[in-house]
Amino acid sequence: MKKKLFFTGSLVAVLGAGGFYLSGHLKTPKTYDIADVSQWRPDSPRHALPVHPVLGINDTFRSLHGSTRNSDEVLTATAPKVELDWVAEEHLFIAEGPSIDREGNLYFSPIAPSESVVLVSLDKDTGERRWAIPGKPMSAGGGTPLVLDDPDNPGEQIIYLTLYERALAVKPDGTILWDVETGIREPVVKSGDKRSAHNFGANYHPQSDTIVGIVEEGKVVVLDRKTGAPMLSEPFVIPGAPAKGDDSTRPGEWLTERTDEKLKEVFGEDPAVGGRFSRVLDILGGRNVKIANYFSINPESGRMMVAATSPDEKDGTVDGASENGALYGIDMQPDGSGKYRLSVTKSAFFKGGTGSTPAIRADGKRVYVSDDNGNVIAFDMELNQLWQQSVGEQILASITVASENNELYAITAGALFKLKDNGDSGELVWAADLDMFPEKVGHKNMNLLTASVTANGIAVVLGGGFEKGAFRMPISIGVGLLDRETGKVISYAPGIEESVSTTTVGPDGGYYLAHSPIRRAVSSALFGPLIDPMTGGISRYKPIQNDVLLRDTVCAASIRLENASQYIDSHPLSSDADVIQAEVLLRQADLVLENALIEGVMNEKERDALKLPINSIDTKNVHFAMNQTKSLCDQLKG
Repeated sequence: MKKKLFFTGSLVAVLGAGGFYLSGHLKTPKTYDIADVSQWRPDSPRHALPVHPVLGINDTFRSLHGSTRNSDEVLTATAPKVELDWVAEEHLFIAEGPSIDREGNLYFSPIAPSESVVLVSLDKDTGERRWAIPGKPMSAGGGTPLVLDDPDNPGEQIIYLTLYERALAVKPDGTILWDVETGIREPVVKSGDKRSAHNFGANYHPQSDTIVGIVEEGKVVVLDRKTGAPMLSEPFVIPGAPAKGDDSTRPGEWLTERTDEKLKEVFGEDPAVGGRFSRVLDILGGRNVKIANYFSINPESGRMMVAATSPDEKDGTVDGASENGALYGIDMQPDGSGKYRLSVTKSAFFKGGTGSTPAIRADGKRVYVSDDNGNVIAFDMELNQLWQQSVGEQILASITVASENNELYAITAGALFKLKDNGDSGELVWAADLDMFPEKVGHKNMNLLTASVTANGIAVVLGGGFEKGAFRMPISIGVGLLDRETGKVISYAPGIEESVSTTTVGPDGGYYLAHSPIRRAVSSALFGPLIDPMTGGISRYKPIQNDVLLRDTVCAASIRLENASQYIDSHPLSSDADVIQAEVLLRQADLVLENALIEGVMNEKERDALKLPINSIDTKNVHFAMNQTKSLCDQLKG
């Protein structure tokens, strides 16, 4: 399973021009005026499933890609204007997370930390550590915690973490509910050996009420949600063989070793893998890896969707390695003794493979992946291919799936594309128009992370840097918001460090980024002191000009209530989902209004003039709530 990432071609051409330009420092990014409310609107019923008492709703990032079906979509609005607020836990390398509870508190698990911790919680406002759970020294760690609702205690939540040998369930206050062994043992490794002990994060299987984890080498762990008891009657390993990989995608021995050393200086090193950069590069590039990303579970059917490698023989040569990838549909069935068995019931294979997390549409009827040839591929849940659409470049990471308008978003090494699922075909709608920095002397604007769909736009991590072919070396990093209709940049705020995680947005409309400088480590290795120092941890970008965010939340609620009113009888699940989003947005607006008062961009007289309809909305009063929010939206736009 090869992935032609950002390491191709010679670097010589970019070094001269890049070093010259950097010596004069990058120019200040463009300043964006306050944009009008977007012209984007729902054009049809939305895809939706009934609300589940454990899964809850997508009101915040509960897992690596927002939800257990990996949509990268949240119901809240993102602040059009933000600024860097704090950076915490700078000594920790965090490749996945954070997850966020409904109060806004953060949870993450660092990879091979110099401090022996496996799960850390931070205060949303200050970044102060709330608590940490210790682990073994240089634990493999990592993996995104999963935040689920607690049906036995309405209004409360529980955080779940699956590692390799260990799994935990923890209350938001740090109280451990269970801490168990997974039943699998990590092989003893010597210094410099490759290590396949990473777990990309816990997931939830509603039909069996179990927590599921899959480690990099394909072993599956299934635990009872309430007790942590093992629930598989027999071991199960995802099919496939370690990926053969492709040396042409690597930057060369000298640069690899130099980049490993740079990261070691900042974060220390896991002696089992030889270098952080080397190991992440193996995963991103598909070398010696079977599972290279998170997995999805369809809430409707319980079918797991796992992207992995194909069996060894599928590429025509039995040599202990796989050249192709696969998408596996895995079902869990009771075995009659109170436990379960897993079986692969559906499979699809890819020439060259796929490294994306499978992303399932909100109604549970379709799943999307990318292949190594620049295609977005749509399947039904029986893994019948429905269509594929090329974006013209190698797609990295997962496909973002919106519940509205059949919209999809795909990223490459530096670009972001919007697509539409037309049923039996895919349509390329736009490529994001990135204009944060002037593009000259080889300097390029680039998208740097999977996009997140929010109520008022597309939340993104952007930057500027240099490229040579598919090779990307970001120098400047920041967060931004794109117009969902046009792909134009609405706002951009300079940041401090890049991530290989996801664009995580909080309940307050701000951003929280996990720091994992992989591409910027290459820039540092090449340009040395001309590059700002690397840092780990989590950064918060807080909303500013909260009056603008208030406008966007209320107007977004108005749009969803208008859509809900059209489909009360014909598409009740769609109407209910629109009402749920409107209620989430109005609760957010109430919080934003208080922040606007504190910030001084609104006064109490203006606050008193606004009557936010934050009471329960249902089919009996949806038209009234729609008219009320529309009037407020017009008032705030004025």
